[in-house]
Amino acid sequence: MTASATHPAATLRILGALLLVIGLAGYLLPAGPVHWTALIPAGLGALAILAAWQRRGPALVTGFLVCALALFGGGTALPQLPALLAGDAGPATASRAATALVALGGLAALLLALRRPSAHSA
Repeated sequence: MTASATHPAATLRILGALLLVIGLAGYLLPAGPVHWTALIPAGLGALAILAAWQRRGPALVTGFLVCALALFGGGTALPQLPALLAGDAGPATASRAATALVALGGLAALLLALRRPSAHSA
């Protein structure tokens, strides 16, 4: 299947790649022991990449689910963005905030894909 203008495949691949990078960086880069839950964004990223090969409807549902889970997991770090930008927050906060921001961007892009009419609905 090729990606059309109405299929969210490109959005899901970008979302997945960003979440993979955030998850791996959050696990591999900090000094000292890191809990395995730092890899959760990477798992969500892999799921988003796999969803890119689904049909349009299931891909959108999976994409929204991935974004919702990422936002629920990282959304608590959004109020800490000023401290993060000032350098007063740690890598875990940075990872959670980045996950939430990527999820918000992914939700916006998927909503745009949802608003566009399907090529088969004419």
